[in-house]
Amino acid sequence: MKNYNLIVIVIGLCHISQFGYGQHDHGQHDNVQLHVNPRWEECSFQLDSTLTQESWHQFTREAALVAYFRPLIDAKPMGKKNFEIALLQWNTAIDDADDAWNDTFVHPDSAHWLKEGSRLPIPGLTFRAGITDRLDLGIYWTRSIGANYGFWGAQLQYSLVNNVEKNWAASTRLNFVSMYGPEDLNLNVMGLDFLASKEFLIRSDRFTISPYVGVSTFLSNSHEKTTAVELDDEHVVGAQGMVGAVLKLALVRVAVEYNFSEVSTLSYKIGIAF
Repeated sequence: MKNYNLIVIVIGLCHISQFGYGQHDHGQHDNVQLHVNPRWEECSFQLDSTLTQESWHQFTREAALVAYFRPLIDAKPMGKKNFEIALLQWNTAIDDADDAWNDTFVHPDSAHWLKEGSRLPIPGLTFRAGITDRLDLGIYWTRSIGANYGFWGAQLQYSLVNNVEKNWAASTRLNFVSMYGPEDLNLNVMGLDFLASKEFLIRSDRFTISPYVGVSTFLSNSHEKTTAVELDDEHVVGAQGMVGAVLKLALVRVAVEYNFSEVSTLSYKIGIAF
């Protein structure tokens, strides 16, 4: 019965993530003027001359949490020559009316905001492989269709503990994400995670659920490349906590994760392991 309760919790988190996602109250930002450039069909990176060093620092910190590589996996190693391919989406609760975001983006028209719900969604594609019995490799890629930016990333996860008898594990992972496309700036994020998880068998080892918790520290680096502003490079250190769960049903993998930080992120993944 406890195992079924865990499933209910995971499903409940998925439903909670949709709350407040339908409408974004832009009425409270009536005094905010969006920067318009019809060159792109969707909101794109272009630094405005009004961007300050303080807002540039805030953007560097919050953009790290938007782009951070969250593979939505537990601490258990995959095992050598095992693979997973998955679709995922990160949803981060930034305020797109802040100068940190308003002065770093342009929009196709004056009513086209960066996000429509309460969070900024970043979808992506991931591939993960077991290199050894302890080491897993993950890669990530996304492109914003109609805009001028995308992200790519890589991650190494090393198993510290894998207790097969008690079904709990602990791992550390090193990850890197870089933005590509914009002419005006560079953004890179490096992170180090520690996570622990415990696997519960629902029906044999083909139907399991693995709750996990963890902490992360990151370094975010930004560099502007435009004549519109003269800003120093920013190097921002930050941290976040995570709680999540992975549901494994035969070859199918479904995961949800919530990250606690200055701007929170709620993420999901669905994939196939083979």
